Parts: sequence; C-alpha cells; structure tokens
Amino acid sequence: MKNIISKKFLIIVGSIILVLVVGGFVAVNYLDNYLKNQITTSINENKKSPYRIEIDDVHVQLLPTKVTLEKIKVRTDSVSAEEKGKPKAKIDVEKVVFKGASLWKYISKGEWHADRVTLQNPVIEIKYVADSTQGVSGAADTVANFVVAPLSVGVLEIQNLTGRYQYNSNSIIELKKLDLEIDDARWLKPPTFRFSSEKVQVSFEQLNHKTADFVQMVDTLNGTLNTVSFDTSYVDVLRFSDAKLLIDNYSMAHQNGTNFKIGEINYGNNLVKVKNVQLSQDLDEKREIKAQQLEAHNLDWQALQRQLIKADKILVFNPDISILKDRNRHGKPSEKKMPYEWKIGLAIDTLQIEKGNIVYSERAEGLDGIGSLAFDSLNMTALNFHNFEESKPAKIKADMYFMKESRIEIAMEMPLNTETFEGNINGFCTEIQIPSLNKMLSPITRFEANKGVIKRAEFDAKIRDGYATGTFRITYNDLEVTLLKKNSDKKRKFLSGLLNTVVDKDVEGKEGEIKYQREYNDSLLRYVWRTIRSGLITSMLP
Repeated sequence: MKNIISKKFLIIVGSIILVLVVGGFVAVNYLDNYLKNQITTSINENKKSPYRIEIDDVHVQLLPTKVTLEKIKVRTDSVSAEEKGKPKAKIDVEKVVFKGASLWKYISKGEWHADRVTLQNPVIEIKYVADSTQGVSGAADTVANFVVAPLSVGVLEIQNLTGRYQYNSNSIIELKKLDLEIDDARWLKPPTFRFSSEKVQVSFEQLNHKTADFVQMVDTLNGTLNTVSFDTSYVDVLRFSDAKLLIDNYSMAHQNGTNFKIGEINYGNNLVKVKNVQLSQDLDEKREIKAQQLEAHNLDWQALQRQLIKADKILVFNPDISILKDRNRHGKPSEKKMPYEWKIGLAIDTLQIEKGNIVYSERAEGLDGIGSLAFDSLNMTALNFHNFEESKPAKIKADMYFMKESRIEIAMEMPLNTETFEGNINGFCTEIQIPSLNKMLSPITRFEANKGVIKRAEFDAKIRDGYATGTFRITYNDLEVTLLKKNSDKKRKFLSGLLNTVVDKDVEGKEGEIKYQREYNDSLLRYVWRTIRSGLITSMLP
C-alpha cells in the first residue's frame, strides 16, 4: 500500500516538475520573442524615423534573472535621413546583458530596471548627411533615439566601444577604444533625454578630431566623475560635483600655423595641473611658448564648456617665451585698437607667472638684422584678469631682469573688456650698459652707442585709445654715439663727431617725453616696449 502511495506521489511530483519545466521553457521562449518584438517595434513602428533596428536573438533566464540581447544592428534609410535632416547612423553591438532585470516592470510599465547592464564591443558610426554644428550633443541625441525605454540600473558598463562621428562635411571624431562604468545610472526617455549618475569611470585610447582647419589628438584618458547629469540636447552643459581626470599627450595642429602640445593634464579636488606645455604660432608674430607646469585653482568646468576660462587663480611656472616680429614678412592684418585679441572669455581673479624668460625680437622694415630684447626671471601678477563683461580694470605688476643686467619693475592698469585701449603704465629700471640697446634703438634713431651707462630710468604714462603720453626720467654717464647712414649700418664719421659735441655725456634726472600711438599690429609686449622706447629716445637726444 505504501509503495503504491509513494509511486503516486512521485508521479504527481514528477508531473508538476515536468509542467514547470515545460511551462518555464514555454514562458522563457515567449519572453524571448516578446522582448525581441517589443524592442524592435518600439523603434521600427515610428514611420517618421529613418532608423531601423535588428536583433539576432534574445535570451531570458528566470533564475537568476538575466536578459541577453545578441547582435543588435541599427541601420539608416539614407534618403529618409536626408529629407528629415537626420544623421546616417550605423550601430553594431555584439551583446547587451541585463543582470537582475525586473521583467515585470518592463512588461507592465515599459521601464527597464536591472542590477547591471553590460554593452559588449559596440561600434558606432554617425554621419550627418547635411552639415551640422551640433557636435557631440548631436551624437548623443542620435544614440538616445535607440534607447527603447526609461532606464535605471545599478551599474551600466560599456566595454570596448569604438566609433566614428562626422558632424559636418569635414569634421570627424574617431575613437579607438572607450570603456565606461557608470554607477546608479538613470536615463529618462523623450522629450528630455535626461541622464544622471552617482559616479562615472571612463577610460579611452586615441581620440582624434579632424576638421579642415585643425587636428586634435589625445593618446589616453582615465578618470572619474562624481554626481554627473546632463540633458543630451544640451550635453555641452555637463554637470558634476567633483572629478579626477588624467590625460596623456594632448596635441592640436591648426592650419593657420598654431601648434599646441601638452604632456599631461591632471585634474582633482578643484586643482588642475598641466605639465610640459608647448605652443608655437606663426601668424602676424611668430611665437614659441614652453612651460614646465601650469596650475588652475578652482577651475569652473561648466564655464569652460561655455568657452569661458573661469578660475580663482592660474599659476604658470618657468615659462620660456620667444616672439619674433618681422616687418618684412607679414602683410598688414585687419586693423584693431586693442593690443590683444581674445579668442575666449576670461574670468581669472589672479594670473601669476613665476620665473619666466622672454625673448622679444624684431626685424625692422627694409633691414636684414634682427634686434632682440631679453627679459629674465620674470615674476608677474595680474589681478581681475576679466574680459567677458564690464568689470574693474586688470591690475598687472611685474619685475624682471632686462638683458641680464638691469632690474625692471612695471605696473599697469587697463580694462580688458572695452573696444579701446586705455589705462596707465609706470615703472623703473636700474643700471644697464647703453650699447646693449643698440640693435633695438638704431633702426629707429639711426645712431648707436659706443659706450655709456644708464644708472636709472623711470617712466609714467597715461594711455587713451592706444595713445600713450607721459614722462621719462633718466640718469646716465659717459655717453658716446655714432651716427649711421639711412639704409645701412655704415658709420658717418664726420657727423658722428658733430653729434657727440651736442649730446649730453652725463645727465641726472633728465626728462624726455613719452609719445606713442599704437600701430595696427602691436602686441601688448611690443606696445609697452615701444611706449618706453619713445621716452628713452627723447631723453637721450639733444
């Protein structure tokens, strides 16, 4: 009797297990097909969209819950994309895995919830058929169209993403490899396309950006962003509370002759450290700049995304700056009143340079020789270095050694945000041998000093609309000069003798008049030098 009951019990249990197995198989098979149809229909049923999606297989595992999508493909109808002004998109994802997925919420509410979502080996190619200037935000909007539901996930992981994005006829962004791990990711569907996360860890290799005008390259980036959010329509306004980023080998080469290289950028705790900066530029002035390190304290990243450099303090350590002005080589550029032309907004409370070295060279019109001025051990502080809105004038103080002989102190005050150049400049220099100035003075005065020593010089000038007026006071001894011919360096011996009879050999506190109207191509350094030079010449002439 007991054996019969045991056999019946086993049969019942076996039948139940069989039903569960068959039912589970049927349920899983149903869910496989349901999810595949639901996801593809969500995109393909939109007849106004030029995009179509294909999914090779969907596999559902109930215990533990896991949903796997294999071989996802997105393709574009080029004709429809061109008519609607949409980009041509080609997206291939080898596999998407939802671990700990809440299937019921997706089936009932159309929302994806999972403990972890992994995208394996996605390849993205996006190309605008018509020209667009939307940049990365356009790419983010395009990709957002293929997210079929609102998403919240414990960890969103993207493995080995490669891509190519062309947002107008000649601007291409290429990415060799990108890995992302995003904690507590939340993604809202249209119309907002809003994304947020508690933490984003990112690394990529070889990001290249090419246009008709320039080529930018980054070798590697590794970093973490905390409390991140953005709307894809405005992805350029990326918000985060803190970040740690390390970028190796950034470079940009521009067709206008500007080349920029940075060895390393390290950002963390509101402090940016930039190492091994190199800038070369061959425009109206040929410039070369090298700096061992640059620091930016409390740099505002949100302002930077609006092309505004905003920081409490920026320090530049040990910069070497070389500037060549060749009056024979460059044509006349478009006239401007300010001796600086800002390419970007600035809001720097304190700009500081420590132990800099500057060489300013100039070839006068019609002459072969180049005259140079050397400024060593430059220390400069600029307060209120703002140009993006009406603000107080910038106050600049600098001290340095001139031609390795004379110590110079200069103070300037000028607004950086007006259309005219106004302000004031004053300072002094200590002892220097006058023949050291020959190459920079003789092309203008047509005389050169054989000997003489400037003991001290002081200058004070006001600037109104680029016109500097003021006083130059000088004390010098043992001056002896030689007069040169007009278009050569040959000496006029007889006239030189006459000139030395009327030139004061020794003076103390003699005043000269500063008068200099800024020329169309004067940089700030060139303008300051020429303003001081005008007073130096008048104070030494009879």
